[in-house]
Amino acid sequence: MQLNNKIQGMAYLAIAFGAGVCAMAVVLTFSESAHAQTAQTLVSGTAMAGEGSPAPVQSGRNQPVSLVPETAEANANATGDAGDDDDDDAADPWLGGKWQIGALGTVSTSIYRDGDDWELGGLPMVAYDAERLHVGVDGLRATVWKNDRFSVSAIGSLRFSPFDSGDGPYLAGMEDRDLAFEAGASFSAQVGPGEITASHLFDVSDAHNGQEIDISYSQPTQLSAVTLVWGGGVTWQSEKLTQYMVGVNRREARANRAYYNPDDAFIPHLDLTVSYPVYDGLALIGKTGVQFLPDVYTDSPIVDKDYLVSFALGVVYTF
Repeated sequence: MQLNNKIQGMAYLAIAFGAGVCAMAVVLTFSESAHAQTAQTLVSGTAMAGEGSPAPVQSGRNQPVSLVPETAEANANATGDAGDDDDDDAADPWLGGKWQIGALGTVSTSIYRDGDDWELGGLPMVAYDAERLHVGVDGLRATVWKNDRFSVSAIGSLRFSPFDSGDGPYLAGMEDRDLAFEAGASFSAQVGPGEITASHLFDVSDAHNGQEIDISYSQPTQLSAVTLVWGGGVTWQSEKLTQYMVGVNRREARANRAYYNPDDAFIPHLDLTVSYPVYDGLALIGKTGVQFLPDVYTDSPIVDKDYLVSFALGVVYTF
């Protein structure tokens, strides 16, 4: 127990250290800006799933954000919007947003033993997105404080059941996991051309009573009309959350499936989002990511992979 408390303490120390690095980097950025007198337009990257993720390991690693990166949305809506600049500047940061509708098809590797190698899925995409408020199937975000460099938000997201007892013969007899709703807070800092985000989510639905901390970096790149947002980070999951994901309790143990009570886990990840404006508010969105599973996951008797790869492709209309 002492070791676990130390590991959890290290996770909080890491997030504090990351916030300190953010602050230092931003101070340096301010200094450079004062001399150069230049301004950059930064965009936020979309999470692989925000939060209902098609990948079973992650839920809402980053705070929920617009389904379309800001640069792509601006390109998609450029036609005919020049006369509305004054209205947009005066828009209410809470209620002056836009609606987004669309659909997302997903495919991801299954990390569970005897399951399908690839899992296919789909997710409707409906969201309201404003400067300080986001409400959608991909998650919730209310930015309670912000300035030109920093923001603090209250966030929430769904975590879908990681597996079903009918997914394969080896999982038969496992208790189905309940859908979880997780809430928490995030802190973001724009640093140079990118953004560092630290978030903390905890279960408020009594589905697993665990928590998750993520520190990640994302950076946009514009290639003609195509917007790329790439990044990566590390996610810490508490013991109760890893038990929900890959644990085997004593009621679930069988002769060929040993009891397994996992420790907490650190999961590195890489992410990429690509968007392309098709026509007047319509955009194509592609997402991919990989998570590198630690021994806490791979030692589980119900897991037979040490990585998870996910892909998603969809279309979003913003109005």
